Amino acid sequence: MFENGLRCIRSARMFTCAVALAFGSFIGSQGIMSAPAVAGPQVPFSASGTILTIDAGDVRPAGESGRFIVRDRHIAGILTGSIGGTTGVPFTIAYDSNVPIATQSGRIHARLIAGTYEANITMASSTGPTPVECETPNGVSCIATPDGNFVPGLLLSGRMNFLSGAQGQGTVTGWLIPILDEQGHIVSIAASLLTLSGQWSQ
Repeated sequence: MFENGLRCIRSARMFTCAVALAFGSFIGSQGIMSAPAVAGPQVPFSASGTILTIDAGDVRPAGESGRFIVRDRHIAGILTGSIGGTTGVPFTIAYDSNVPIATQSGRIHARLIAGTYEANITMASSTGPTPVECETPNGVSCIATPDGNFVPGLLLSGRMNFLSGAQGQGTVTGWLIPILDEQGHIVSIAASLLTLSGQWSQ
């Protein structure tokens, strides 16, 4: 009795293994199972462009601190280079920040959309001289530096990480000269340059 039961268990195991092997061979022959997709080698990318527009967004005072909370504000322009090719591609950056009105300097969290590409961006803005030259330094609209006289503006620096369209990450650098209203809020951009560079695979 015991021997007959043991033979039965062994037979059941052999049948199960045989079915599993046959099923695996069938799936392999039909191409149902495949190796996971592997991203290709990462290569350098670089793109740059200018900011053409900025919308009002949702800007509110952070109490009486002199800081303002900025939500869902958009800047837009055209990028050329690895993203967009020679003809360029429109881009939009939606961003949130919390900055003092006096300097507009602080952390910025943003989402870039440019054609088929989408990326997260984290960067900081700070005040300083832009590459735009000026003639007579006055400490306000024209700053004297050891390298010459330049128009002040906001300097941008941070990191980006692709979410779709490519895999990879890189740096974001740039500058802009804002036009302010009477309260000190940015209403438009007089001049700018935004540069994206890093490593990606498509």
